[in-house]
Amino acid sequence: MVVNGTWTFWFKMQMNRKRHAISRNVTIGVVLVILVVAVVAGIALSSKSSSSSTTSSSTGTGGSSTSSTSSGPAAVPSTLTYESAETIQYLDPAVSYYSYDYNIMQNVYEPILWYNQGNATDVIPWLAQSYTANPAGTQYQFTLRSGIKFADGEALNSSAVWFSINRALINDGSSPTGHGTQSGWLIQQLSNQSLSSFFNGAQNYGSSYVASWLAANFIQVTGTLTFNVNVQNPNVAFPYLFANPIVDPVAPGYVMQHDLALWTASGAGYTLPYTTLSGNFTQKSIEYFDDFSATCNAGSTPSGCGTTYLDTAATGSMAGTGPYTLTTDDTSTNAITLQANPNYWGGPYQSMTPAGSKIDAQIKTVIFKFVPDQTTREIDVQNAAKSGQAMAIDVESTNLFDVAQKSSWLTSNTLNSTIPGVSLYGPYPFLGVTFDPFSTNVTSALTGAYYSFQPFADQRLRLAFADAVNMTSEWVSNADKLGQVAPNVVPPGLPPAGVYNSSIAPTYSYNPDQSANLLLLAMQNPIRTFHFTNGTVAPTGLFNNTFGCTTLTNGRCANPVPQTIQITYATGDTSDEAIMNDIAGTINNVSTTYNMGLTVSVQPLPAGQELTEAFSVPNHLYFYAFGWIDDYPWVLDFTGNMLAYPGTYPGADGMNFGAINNLYKESLSASSSGNLPALISYSDQMNTLANQEVMYLWTFDNVNFVTMTSNVQGMYWNSNLGSAAANGVGPEYFATLY
Repeated sequence: MVVNGTWTFWFKMQMNRKRHAISRNVTIGVVLVILVVAVVAGIALSSKSSSSSTTSSSTGTGGSSTSSTSSGPAAVPSTLTYESAETIQYLDPAVSYYSYDYNIMQNVYEPILWYNQGNATDVIPWLAQSYTANPAGTQYQFTLRSGIKFADGEALNSSAVWFSINRALINDGSSPTGHGTQSGWLIQQLSNQSLSSFFNGAQNYGSSYVASWLAANFIQVTGTLTFNVNVQNPNVAFPYLFANPIVDPVAPGYVMQHDLALWTASGAGYTLPYTTLSGNFTQKSIEYFDDFSATCNAGSTPSGCGTTYLDTAATGSMAGTGPYTLTTDDTSTNAITLQANPNYWGGPYQSMTPAGSKIDAQIKTVIFKFVPDQTTREIDVQNAAKSGQAMAIDVESTNLFDVAQKSSWLTSNTLNSTIPGVSLYGPYPFLGVTFDPFSTNVTSALTGAYYSFQPFADQRLRLAFADAVNMTSEWVSNADKLGQVAPNVVPPGLPPAGVYNSSIAPTYSYNPDQSANLLLLAMQNPIRTFHFTNGTVAPTGLFNNTFGCTTLTNGRCANPVPQTIQITYATGDTSDEAIMNDIAGTINNVSTTYNMGLTVSVQPLPAGQELTEAFSVPNHLYFYAFGWIDDYPWVLDFTGNMLAYPGTYPGADGMNFGAINNLYKESLSASSSGNLPALISYSDQMNTLANQEVMYLWTFDNVNFVTMTSNVQGMYWNSNLGSAAANGVGPEYFATLY
């Protein structure tokens, strides 16, 4: 099947979001083994000043937290330095859509709902004290906890929630350089989707736009600490959507004051309807929303909405309720400093053990420091361990055995540190999958014209390539047995419970003889009919899948028609480099045996370029290495984006299968009505059909591991927080470390 051409606005927005459709070297190299220090709601941990051992157990699968040394009680570090391979994008919960941003923000801002300890499917109240829903799922009634204040002293109440969530809706998923590219759609989908640039195209910003969102009455204040969420489009995944940074409350007075100062500053270039705000809280908020909307496509942000103060918080942020405040963000050095909030309310301690215990940040200062070089980070953590400093670093998967004993991991799945005074934790699962997509309707990057040869429009060629590599061997030899070989699009642990089904296995398996048979069939009987994305038949002659010959002479082609298939991976992605080279070796060997004239070439592309090439309009790549990580932890975020047209990859790669699309529609209906058995059944059917069609060569379900000095303890893991996607991932939550 060849697919065109005209992509929906929905897909174009998907491809711009930095947190999901990302290149494999980014997924593996930064996110897969990103240093994480995690904690979630309901932790059974009281304040501590010392520990009896630097070795603590982990809750991850496949390994434990181990240290090369063990020592007696030690003082709690006053400062923890986190050396990262990444830099921030935006630090405003209503703007950011990037995992590294969330690593920082989840220490400063807090969610209304969150996860219960290490249980990735159990969402519990955090800032909320309780919530209920009507049977239809069209209204949720929330009660906030009392006595909570933002760091600047403002009270957390239902008006602050009304302000914060409407601010996120009105911002329309915008960054200063685009609309609908950020996470606003996660909550916009529950309300009036016609007002969303993500769902419904370009919007006409201004006071009327603001009034329309407020008229949707998504957040309805019913009392000082009570509010309703009025849902137009019910979704049983609502708790997972509301356990998301996009709905984190921010201090209204602080935000309005600082944003207005930014937008009225010399050089901003905005014409605001209200240069000062007046009236009661509601009137001031509406005037602020009108100002915010007036910055869209104007002044210094001609293609987006105004930069907010919280985007960089260069002089700090007191707008959160969290256990830390952001004191400085040095944009010249990419160093960010957090300081423990002395007035932190303590978290939902009512559910903790021992009863009544509160979260009280023991490590008072946390410094995020951008250190791009892997070797430098490793040297720094060794030196920190020697000198007694507290440090954690990003370690890329390709450098696992710089810090871990290879023999103990490969033989017993145990991560033992090779650096004295440094502990390893994990491996921990996260909600993501890597794969190699097959593309149709591929075009020239130079001319934009369709290539005549569209090999992967033919299922036989997709299957031949998939049969050409031993993925289990690649997992052992080149992925260091991290994670597991993926059977389908759904990673283990993805909600709802039961949706992961390892028995839905790929149609292919390593079989070079079968690859040869399939190549011969495709060569001797090439497909003649191709389709565009919309299902219409392509004109005769536009595509021609002829290669080799139709008849063998003495077992070989006498005068083969030559064709070349270029397959790509991101520079530095050693795992996919090996996979691609093995595929090329098998296919080229078959081609040489029969003199088919078919050549598979393997080309590395600079990190980031494969993203551009794969998601150009239309795609410039035949076969490439990529991955997907969740926007929010729910199966539809995988099946919709990965299997159903016009999802992110089906739209880009030209895979438009009517039966799968219909099943996805049924899945949406099942999720809306809360029919989980039906949702799981439809997901199983979608995965089965996708595997039959060989839409992808599945590679690995991935894991993370953590590297930090052994004088830091109290690390917890939750797979929803450990993917590089929604729900505050990193997850570096420092308040319960000691």
